[in-house]
Amino acid sequence: MNKVRTLLLFLCLLVLVQGLNAQRQYRRLMWGIGDANYGIFDDNNPYATVDMLNHIRKERFHLILPRVMREKNIDMWIHVIRPWSWGGTDPLRYEFGSKSGVFIFTDRGGDRIERVVFEGEVEDPSAYDIVRGRSKFVNQENYEIMEYVAENPDKVLESELDLRFIGLRDFVAERNPKRIAVNTIESLSFPEGSETFTMALTDGISYTDYLQLVKALGEKYAERMVSAEYLILDYLSRRVASEVVLYGTSGNLRERARKFSKIVPGVTTLKEIGGGSVIDKDGRRRNRGNYVIQRGDYIDGWGRRAYVLQKGETGLPPYIQKFWEDVEKIRDILRKNIKVGPTAGETLELLIQKLEEEGFVHHDRQIYDRYLDPEKTQVAIDSHAEGKGILAPRISHLGPKWHWDIKIQLFHTFAIEYFVYMAVPEWDKANNSTGQRLYVMFHDGGVVTGRGMEIPYPEQSREIQIIQ
Repeated sequence: MNKVRTLLLFLCLLVLVQGLNAQRQYRRLMWGIGDANYGIFDDNNPYATVDMLNHIRKERFHLILPRVMREKNIDMWIHVIRPWSWGGTDPLRYEFGSKSGVFIFTDRGGDRIERVVFEGEVEDPSAYDIVRGRSKFVNQENYEIMEYVAENPDKVLESELDLRFIGLRDFVAERNPKRIAVNTIESLSFPEGSETFTMALTDGISYTDYLQLVKALGEKYAERMVSAEYLILDYLSRRVASEVVLYGTSGNLRERARKFSKIVPGVTTLKEIGGGSVIDKDGRRRNRGNYVIQRGDYIDGWGRRAYVLQKGETGLPPYIQKFWEDVEKIRDILRKNIKVGPTAGETLELLIQKLEEEGFVHHDRQIYDRYLDPEKTQVAIDSHAEGKGILAPRISHLGPKWHWDIKIQLFHTFAIEYFVYMAVPEWDKANNSTGQRLYVMFHDGGVVTGRGMEIPYPEQSREIQIIQ
């Protein structure tokens, strides 16, 4: 039954792909799609239609929202996306389908969470139980805020922004939540210039909004507010099956392939194959666009690699052959040991142990370390989360500690990012120096299923094309 359900889901999602071009401009205006940090939501991904994203949102609301709220012991989640300012970059704008609004999710028992847009305009009103404000109304409250003001001229408001919270106290009192999560940060840390800038925007409620919210809730319920930081982090880091299908269909994280078939040794330049870099037969690195590719060159085209045979050669030189055999072993170690359940930090420690058992040496910097054993291939790992602008859980020494403390969940999508360095003594002799090495960086897209780490599309980045 699981296989049948997956196949049906896949076919349904493919049907949603129709009408891409007509919807693209609307997606750009409404959702701000185009930020490469958001993985499957990148504007370069032609598979991510509005209908498909609406489907994903509902599935996440149904499957993930109840789980994370109950695991974090949260009865009500209030998320404020302020209009005209940071709304375009709020990390939950895709999840909620809006760039501004007050979103309230309440656990009232049963198998679902009540979903309310207290004030705001949303992409898909049918994903919510109550939509109040400028949007199309769904099925319960049906009035405009400005109608309220017209009917209540005696109500004096300090700011137009106060309109968003009219009636909030009665709404909350009716549900009487014990813990109310709000989008503020209390304990998560972000170094200046951190790649986690989009998660930092989880602290998106302004001081004015906070004061307005406290006033609207009243002292009794304002005292029950807690930070939603871990709730948001957990919600963003989990996936549903439809996201995985879209992720695999698009292959969005695949490195862009370079075309090497037209290379003519001694004629073709790096610029003509789209750039990249070359290590020549003596180990010298070349990356200028006007460099003419020669026999004996190893080409790294940022996602695809090639080797240009020298006269008399029929295959890769022994040192390149060994290097790629090591790359294959490293990939297998990752595949066998990244699983659902452990934290990112626990996974990293296990990977280091397995790598050392196989004769590799791990280090925590993305550079070649000439002080380590030159006979061992070096590996650095930075397998961070991918797809929503956050990097946790992060299987790496990089980032703040909380990146490593988060457990890997089912359908966790991430970058299989790792760096491999191998010393080449032949090049040391040719250059009368030490530290010459082969190097490769991988940044494929992976997903963690019940079977472990998987790559949901045909792998190409591990191949070396032979140029005659």
